[in-house]
Amino acid sequence: NVKLKTYYARKRKLNEETYPDFYDTDLRQLFGAPAGIKAGAYLRRRRRRLLNAVCQWTNEKKFPVNQLLARLTRRCDELGLHVLNDDPQQDFRVTAFITTLVMNYLFTGKFKRTK
Repeated sequence: NVKLKTYYARKRKLNEETYPDFYDTDLRQLFGAPAGIKAGAYLRRRRRRLLNAVCQWTNEKKFPVNQLLARLTRRCDELGLHVLNDDPQQDFRVTAFITTLVMNYLFTGKFKRTK
């Protein structure tokens, strides 16, 4: 059943952004604090600032970026991720991550996960 396994591996790779666990590795790396503010609440509180920064530097419309941000926020809630309260670099890291996803989307048509 190597052919069937290869088929499903290719199909998953082609449609990977639609799987709920697609961003889990990156989200766990970004929001790996054992305790603190819930990552979903953090993203909701900073949504407008993140949205404006990403749209400014990528020149992408707000609607698709907002949809991506909403999907990331929901996934953070599902995973129960947290962020440190006093990390001054967190906004920068999150903005860089979302900007990378949007730029990948602009060049490939998909929100590909960073490796």
